[in-house]
Amino acid sequence: MESLADSSASVDPRRQETEDTVESPGLVARALLDHVIQEMATDGHVQPIDLFGALGSVGGFSCVLTAFDIASAGDLSDDADLIAMEAEDGSRYYTGNLPNAFLLESHDSLLNLTYGAARRSGALISQEMAMETLRYVVSTIGHPQFGIPRLTDENRPAETPVAYVRRLWPKLADALDRNRVPLSRRPFAIGLALELAFFHVRPPLDPSLAARIVTECAIPMARLDPRLIA
Repeated sequence: MESLADSSASVDPRRQETEDTVESPGLVARALLDHVIQEMATDGHVQPIDLFGALGSVGGFSCVLTAFDIASAGDLSDDADLIAMEAEDGSRYYTGNLPNAFLLESHDSLLNLTYGAARRSGALISQEMAMETLRYVVSTIGHPQFGIPRLTDENRPAETPVAYVRRLWPKLADALDRNRVPLSRRPFAIGLALELAFFHVRPPLDPSLAARIVTECAIPMARLDPRLIA
């Protein structure tokens, strides 16, 4: 089982080496946000609930994909960096220090950027929201409710997180490639796009709800086996 409080991944030197490798991060974030909006638009319009759901889903997936790439290169420094969890049906999910670092634990992680933007927009965000969701998601691995956001019908995105990942990730990966965003910085880049969404999406969405949507979509996708998508 993962240890959130004691993880050393937030000071992982592999992240420090790549801190400044995203060229023009503001422009990259704008390009990513525009790309997702374009891919999802119907008659030139995207529902904010769906946009935050989609960005959270692909952002969460980028966390496990990045961790998986580090593992595949043989660069793990600890057995707890990436932990495989096998469900009764044989499907695999992943947790550990590295996915957690990209998702939540480092200062420029996906959810930290999301929560910072939500707070600047007036939301009161408790860190317990993420911790409770992490525990819930792990408890649903291998069950039908895995990856289903715990949101009311009117606040639930139109597609499931895994559907957003399957639909959007291949094209978003191309956009990240064109903008020369290293794999290790893709959660950061998508987090910046989420920051922009809080301040530029119209009509605006309640920032507390937006943060909840991102949390409910990102965390299960950060546990997904990347080989199912990429």
